[in-house]
Amino acid sequence: MSFSGAFARTAAVRGPVLRPVAADKVKWWAKKKACDGEITRHISAHEIHPIGPWLKTFPKKVIDRAPTYILYPGGCAVLTYGVIAAAAGASAAEERSHRW
Repeated sequence: MSFSGAFARTAAVRGPVLRPVAADKVKWWAKKKACDGEITRHISAHEIHPIGPWLKTFPKKVIDRAPTYILYPGGCAVLTYGVIAAAAGASAAEERSHRW
């Protein structure tokens, strides 16, 4: 008995073969090389409301992350504005001193 003959009828025991793509797309995806272990995340074409769940959780996430967002970027923005305002004030004072 050959090795291939021993397992010739096991497909009926395992059940139907599950295809990862629709029957009309089998030929289209046959040329695509399978990626072992690669996980991809994307919006499904069958998703009716892809943005809705994000909009529901967005306000809570903003409130939860606000201290982090305000502390570093906000602090940098205030520091930058302060340095620019101080430099502009010092430049204006020097220009006034040279005016007369």
